[in-house]
Amino acid sequence: MKATVTAQLLNVRQSPGLDAPIIGMLERGAEVDVLSVENGWAAVALQVSGNDLRVSVNKQDGPVRAFVSTTWLEFESMPVPPDAPFKLGIHAMTNSEVAFEEARRGCKFFLCMNNFAGASQLKRAHPDAVVMVRRFFDHGVVPSVEQIINGLEGATDRNLIYIGLNEADQLGQDGEDLRRRARLDLEVARRIKQGSGATYAAGTFSMGCPDFTNPETCQIIRELYAPAYNSGLIAFDMHLYSPNPQHIDRPNEWKWFERRWEFLFTHCGFDPNVRAIYCSECGLDQAGVGGFKAHAYTQEKFRDWCDKYIRLQSAPLVVNGRSYPSPIVGGAIFQVSDRQRWDGYEISDYLPTLRQFYAGLPVCVIPTRKSLDRGRARASRKPATKRES
Repeated sequence: MKATVTAQLLNVRQSPGLDAPIIGMLERGAEVDVLSVENGWAAVALQVSGNDLRVSVNKQDGPVRAFVSTTWLEFESMPVPPDAPFKLGIHAMTNSEVAFEEARRGCKFFLCMNNFAGASQLKRAHPDAVVMVRRFFDHGVVPSVEQIINGLEGATDRNLIYIGLNEADQLGQDGEDLRRRARLDLEVARRIKQGSGATYAAGTFSMGCPDFTNPETCQIIRELYAPAYNSGLIAFDMHLYSPNPQHIDRPNEWKWFERRWEFLFTHCGFDPNVRAIYCSECGLDQAGVGGFKAHAYTQEKFRDWCDKYIRLQSAPLVVNGRSYPSPIVGGAIFQVSDRQRWDGYEISDYLPTLRQFYAGLPVCVIPTRKSLDRGRARASRKPATKRES
C-alpha cells in the first residue's frame, strides 16, 4: 500500500513512538511504501539513497524499515478484498474521542456525523478502517446537489465514504420520491467522483425500506441505481436493524430486515460480483421501545446478537442458484455518546463486549434460505421508529 506525505517535513523514526530516535525526514509529496499500520504508526520501507529522505544515518543499499506517524500520511484507497470479514463497528455521532478510542482498541467501521475533520484524522490514523460520514440536514426540506456537497464540506477526502439524505427525513423512499431521490444521489455521486474521487454511498434507506414487494420500486432501482452501482459510480447504504429481540433467531426472516440488501441483487439488477454495500446504522430498533439499552440487554445477550449478526451478514449471497461472497462491508451500531436524545439506543456500556468482535469472526456457512417472496406484504411497512433531530 502506498501513501503520500502531507506535512512540510515529516519525522522518520527508528521505531514507533514519539520518544523513538529520529533518523531522517520526508518532504511534502514524498510517496512511501507502507508495510503495516498499528496504533497510529506506519511501518514504511524507504530507500535511504534516494532524494526523498533527508537522513542522519549511514546510507546503505536496499530499503530501510522505519516508522512515521499516520497523521501526516494520505493513503491510497484500500480496496476491500472479496473475502474480507464483515466489520461490526459504531455510529459515533459527532464524538471523535470515542471513535479514536475504539479505533485504538481495534474497531474497523465507523459512522461520524457533522465532524468531517475528525473523520479524516481518524482515517489517516487508521487507514484500514472504514469511515463513513454524513451531515445532518433539516427535516422536510430537500437540499440541492450543491447544498448536499457543501454540507459534506466539499467531500474532498477520497478515503472517506460519504452519504447524503437520511431515511425519509427529506424525501420518501418509494414512487416518485424514490425516483427524485435517486437522481439527486447520482448527481451528487458524479460531482464527488469528478472532484476528489471519493466514494458516495447512495440510498441510506430506513429499516424495512424501500418496498421491494412493489414492482415499481424495483424497476426504479433497476433503472437508476443499478447501472451506477455496477459501474462503480456509487456504493449503497441501508439501515439494517433487527426489528425486535426475537428476529435475530429467525433465519427465514432476515432478508426482510437484517439482510434486506439481498433484494437489490435478486430483484433490482445489482451485480453480485460488486462488493459495495454499507450499513451506516444497525443494531436493535423496536418501534415504541428502542435499542439494546431500552430492552435492558445483558452483556451475554448483546454478545449473542453481535455473534449472530456478523455471521448472518457474512453468509453468502445466492442469486439464481449461484453463490457469491457477501457484498456487505460492515455496519455501525447506533449509537455511542448521545444520552440526551437517544439514550435507549446508547451502547457505551456494551463496548467492552463489542470489542471482542472487532477482529471479526470465522465465517460460518448458513444454509441457503428458500425464497419468501410470495405473501410478504409486510415488507412494505415502514416502522415508526427513531428520527434524528
